[in-house]
Amino acid sequence: MNKSKELARVFIVFVIFTMLICLVQITPISRVNAASSYLLSMDRPAYASGSEGNNTPDLAVDGNTTSRWSSAWGSDPNWFYVDLGASAAVDRVVLRWEGAYSKSYKIQTSDNELNWTDIYTTAAGDGGVDDITLSGTGRYIRLYSTVRNLSQYGISLFEFEVYGTGGVNPPPVVLGPNVALNRPVAASSYEQSDYLPVGSTVPQLAVDGNPTTRWSSNPTDNQWIRVDLGSVRTLGRIVIQWEAAAGRTYDIQVSNDGTAWTTVYRELHGEGGTLNLPVYATGRYLRMNGISRATSFGYSIFEIQAYDYVTGDAKPSYSIPNLPVLSTVAVGQGSYAANDLSVPQPKYPLYKSDSLTTPLPSNDWWQSIMINKLGNGIISLPLKSKYTKQGLGVLNPGAGYLSADGKAQEAGGSSDLFLMASNINTSSMSNRITGYGDWSAVAVLSDGATEKMKTTFTKGSPYLFSQFSDPTSPEVYLPATARFFDDSNNTVLTADGSTITADHIGIEVTNSNGAPTPTMVTRSYGLFAPSGTTFKKVGSKLKIQLGGGQNYLSLAALPAAANLNYFYQHGYAFITDTKVAYTFNEASSNVTTSFNVTTELKRAGFPNTTLMAQLPHQWKITTTPLTAHSFPSIRGTMKISEGNSFTTVDKFYGIVPQFTEPGDSSYSRQTLIEYLAKLDTDTSTDLMKADAYWQGKKLHPLAMGVLIADQIGNESYKNLFLSRMKTILSDWYTYTPGETDYYFDYNSDWGTLIYKNSEFGANSGITDHHFTYGYYVFASAVLASYDDDFKNKYSGMVDQLVRDYANPSKTDSQYPFLRNFDPYEGHSWAGGYADNDSGNNQEAAGESLFGWVGQYMWSTLTGNTSYRDTSIMGFTTELRAIQQYWFNYDQDNWLPSYTHKTAGQVYGSSNFFGTFFNGNPVFVYGIHWLPTAEYLTSYGFDTTKAAALYNGFVADNGGPEQDWYHIVWPIQALFDPQAVLDKWNPTVVQQNELFNTYWFVHSMASLGQRTTDIWASDGYSSTVYKKGSVYRAMIWNPTDAAITVTFRNAAGVTGSAVVAAKKLVKVDPTKVTTGDGGSGETGTNLALNKTVTASEAPKQAASLAVDGDPGTRWESAFTDSQFIQVDLGSNQTVSRVVLNWEGAYGKAYTIQTSTNGTNWTTAYTTTTGDGAIDDLSFTPVSARYVKVNGTLRGTPYGYSLWEMEVYGSGTAVLSPPALTADSTQNNLGQPIEISFLDNTAWRSAIQTVKVDGTAVSSANYTLTAGKITLNPALFTTAKAYEITLSATGYTDAAVQQTLTAGPSVNLALNKTVTASEGPKQPASGAVDGDLGTRWESAFSDPHWIQVDLGSNQTVSRVQLNWEGAYAKSYTIQTSTDGTNWTTVYTTTSGNGELDDLTFTPVSARYVKVNGTERGTPYGYSLWELLVY
Repeated sequence: MNKSKELARVFIVFVIFTMLICLVQITPISRVNAASSYLLSMDRPAYASGSEGNNTPDLAVDGNTTSRWSSAWGSDPNWFYVDLGASAAVDRVVLRWEGAYSKSYKIQTSDNELNWTDIYTTAAGDGGVDDITLSGTGRYIRLYSTVRNLSQYGISLFEFEVYGTGGVNPPPVVLGPNVALNRPVAASSYEQSDYLPVGSTVPQLAVDGNPTTRWSSNPTDNQWIRVDLGSVRTLGRIVIQWEAAAGRTYDIQVSNDGTAWTTVYRELHGEGGTLNLPVYATGRYLRMNGISRATSFGYSIFEIQAYDYVTGDAKPSYSIPNLPVLSTVAVGQGSYAANDLSVPQPKYPLYKSDSLTTPLPSNDWWQSIMINKLGNGIISLPLKSKYTKQGLGVLNPGAGYLSADGKAQEAGGSSDLFLMASNINTSSMSNRITGYGDWSAVAVLSDGATEKMKTTFTKGSPYLFSQFSDPTSPEVYLPATARFFDDSNNTVLTADGSTITADHIGIEVTNSNGAPTPTMVTRSYGLFAPSGTTFKKVGSKLKIQLGGGQNYLSLAALPAAANLNYFYQHGYAFITDTKVAYTFNEASSNVTTSFNVTTELKRAGFPNTTLMAQLPHQWKITTTPLTAHSFPSIRGTMKISEGNSFTTVDKFYGIVPQFTEPGDSSYSRQTLIEYLAKLDTDTSTDLMKADAYWQGKKLHPLAMGVLIADQIGNESYKNLFLSRMKTILSDWYTYTPGETDYYFDYNSDWGTLIYKNSEFGANSGITDHHFTYGYYVFASAVLASYDDDFKNKYSGMVDQLVRDYANPSKTDSQYPFLRNFDPYEGHSWAGGYADNDSGNNQEAAGESLFGWVGQYMWSTLTGNTSYRDTSIMGFTTELRAIQQYWFNYDQDNWLPSYTHKTAGQVYGSSNFFGTFFNGNPVFVYGIHWLPTAEYLTSYGFDTTKAAALYNGFVADNGGPEQDWYHIVWPIQALFDPQAVLDKWNPTVVQQNELFNTYWFVHSMASLGQRTTDIWASDGYSSTVYKKGSVYRAMIWNPTDAAITVTFRNAAGVTGSAVVAAKKLVKVDPTKVTTGDGGSGETGTNLALNKTVTASEAPKQAASLAVDGDPGTRWESAFTDSQFIQVDLGSNQTVSRVVLNWEGAYGKAYTIQTSTNGTNWTTAYTTTTGDGAIDDLSFTPVSARYVKVNGTLRGTPYGYSLWEMEVYGSGTAVLSPPALTADSTQNNLGQPIEISFLDNTAWRSAIQTVKVDGTAVSSANYTLTAGKITLNPALFTTAKAYEITLSATGYTDAAVQQTLTAGPSVNLALNKTVTASEGPKQPASGAVDGDLGTRWESAFSDPHWIQVDLGSNQTVSRVQLNWEGAYAKSYTIQTSTDGTNWTTVYTTTSGNGELDDLTFTPVSARYVKVNGTERGTPYGYSLWELLVY
């Protein structure tokens, strides 16, 4: 998974880089005569008779000769015209034809778009470039083609250039020669990566006049490039053409001597493109001084240009803003950084009103309008909009079409119409966000401060609500075939120049649906205006003069032309705000969500209510009446409700963090312990990850391992895993000035926490915060439930993460409301900006759900009901949305021709069967089935649908799974756990997840399936399962006090249970499980392997009921009465007994306790036993003996128990505090400090300290409050040591401490390195000391990597830090001359992770790793190659 996602990201960066090169304008800036004819048409609005695909008219006036407009195919005539903005005298037109040209055409002018005058005619067009001298006057210049040269195609223009004087485009800037051209240049560095041709990024390429070559620095901040202009010059303009890897914060400086620099301009929010900077500055040297980067790459510049000042020009002077000051923000005993320029920052929200301040929403559907000029697709289903040079493009795309390969359902196609204000100068036109609601946004399109066209977009609304500064300015451009109609569907405005006075009009558009094999579709829209409005048909435009001097106009998609009048009635209730509210009913467990809009009635006499189109996840559970009207959409049918609010009601059926111990016959605790050892091995090294997402992938198995170890009473593993979690989280939750990794940084432009190294753009793109931070919050909840010290120190930092991605507050001054969650769409979005014409996207539905799980577990621990209610709403709603839009569980939302059973990626207007990293079915399905935890059982309430999902995967895969077994098998276990157990093979499962997969599958075999019959009230962490007729509930109580959980069904209360503090238990939800719950019960089975006796003549030995193996059992004789009794060895506090019955169970029995084996007290009695598992709690008692007395059998056989377990406080043995390894002094030769939450009683009871199992004398350690310091002499070799502290009355406390060689120098660091041909990642990435970069070979055998140490060195150790793609067979060789090699190490059983290899010291200059057999289908990939 790591490898494939990385490859996808590299490919995406390459594509973006290529596109940017193509888009750079290659025409050099030169001095021209301002009074002469000049280009008038650049970037002006362009219109056409039609377009072929995305080859729209604006592409013929963009100055880029690689893009083009193309007309619709197969018909004549075709036309194209440009609006110059004002009347102009035209003397020249240049037509740059693509292969499809016009043989017969005219050039025409017009002042009104209605009446055209011919100024040039030809019938002998021959393509190529037509440079035409002509004479004419007009605002609009048109090409009118009557004959095409290729009958099957249309006509196509790379560029349509109009020259003359007038219009609104100003004359070009008067500039002289580029004085930086080919001048001497120097730089702080230049990139020398293996994947680049030699010399392809040297500094000279930034002044060579070629915009396709570039200088690129090393990938660090604080880089510079300077140009020697040859003499002191007074500069008037500086131009820097950035490549995609731009500077975010940088200075433009001049100097007379190259030493003393003057900053003339400072950029704080650079994002690339071209900096065209007028200046008035003097110097011989010009420098770009980079302070921080906009990407994780270096600084990269295509061209630096400088021009002398021209007398008479302005003399601008720029205020130099202060650089942000790095600070540390304390939160409890944790902290984070603020204003850390070394962290890649999000794109600056440039296009917004100044009144909108931090925190700003991100990760929604409209943010592209804030970061990009004209933005990207605005998907507000049922509508799809986009700002263009022609205005606001609008489309009602319906359900869409299937891609040619059948892998995507896309609701696309070109816009049906464009809404525009004619008083906007498009040459200076821009967009800005001026307001937003919970599912609405207000945007302005204008050419300055005046809001010339302001539009409200509302998700789920068929309307767009617009207001204009000039009532005569609205116009609608209709590039496709259009018909205008009235309420009776009569055609109106049939003739060019015709007008109608009305307050509403219908538009029927016939347009291509955009499919690979396109078809024409007809869609209807309505325009609703003030009384007395005039509509005029002018060519392909509808020009509108709003009546009565009013400024409003609404536009709506119509289900059909016949609905025009109905939508007219509601067309004057303009939506001004949207608010979502939700409540959680603790008794019913119902989640009620209300969607409320505020409207402003623009016209008296009409209802002040709007229409809202509900999505399937909404209308299927709404309590609000629906109309008969609906829209098809990419999400399925959207149904219309009338009014300013609607409500949905769903039910929360609970989540727990982990299962209790399984009890099926094939489960083995010993096998589980062996699998936990795999997790121990995985996390004993390479614990810390600089990328928080991958750190979360380390945290999750540890958290699950802690919960499982606690369930089976394995204190050693529990404490070990807790210690490792604390090492990770306490580091991440603390910022220390100067540290380079493992901390968070606050970005104040948006109001978000980010981190430095992110493979997927969590910093610069604000992506995936809910995925990543959900892992952290979940792990923090687990750790804090055992470790009060951690909870007390770092709860505030956990809250920071929760508030970042799932904030319930709408008034938080730091973070926005529900960053990732779209309350109307019902699910989260991964992208920060929705900067894709198909809208925002989300891939990993499971990780999105798990973000809510993390918040919910944290709320359960802390008692934060606001977090609880938000996470319950989010989880319940998103689960339903995933079932509808990712899995199509009801089979009614996707096109029938889409045959897959999942969508890998859901976009605002498309579904795609694929992922960002790999298109294989196991990844497309599996990305939604991770991480493995109990919440996944929510996919299986309906096992038939879960089975269809899995079977769909098998069909797409061409057979059962061959990869990601740890992800696929839990899903199959939702409906058929036995099938998974039958094919269980531990060797094929990802080893660090083996324990968790085993636990999940056996839990499903034990419990049956999730049920909606019964639920827990009060929002407690509990889930209910049903197997046959038997119900079992799990309850997690991480708090410090006992809780009472009540269970209900549709008829009322079914049962209750008292759960002690800090417990995860299993109970019968149909019974009352009593006990005060305050016993402090531990997870240790006090009866395990203790002495046991039973009544005479057993069929199976009594000892088998306490051996910890659920595959063995005690069985009595086939008579009543019978007993089994366990001796705990000493008096213990006992409060719970678990009886795991085999088929032969006790119907009537008692549980008794005794301190002496003679005098007995009855703790529990039943006459209605029904077998399975009886999990029985009672008031804590002191007892040495516990007896089960069977008085009536439930079968003709005897009494038979797989296991009899006894729990309580276990006062004879207490739990020690968790140990934390030394993370600072961990070099050989230094004292090692192991820390712990101080417990005086435990510390005083310590008797033995062991290092790797060997006791050490008291002279070799010092024990103080909260710390033990160990003598460095105890550690002689760099490796991982097991340190164990034994205290009387306590279980052992253990921690793993890794020591390194300390002062030893990595001889390979930043040395020259080579590798076999065709690497996917450069070899230098393996010796740069950065664990976020890597070398990756081609996907074949064999491959090698070789480092030159510079001179002969004595070498005795090599460390290979493998990425997921490791070598199974490889050798390590050394050489003094690079020709003659000696093999110092060989293996054929490599298993990845970290190989730390020592050998007899040899003299060597060169060290080579020869890979002969890969361990994965990918290449060989090393994070680091270290030599000592």
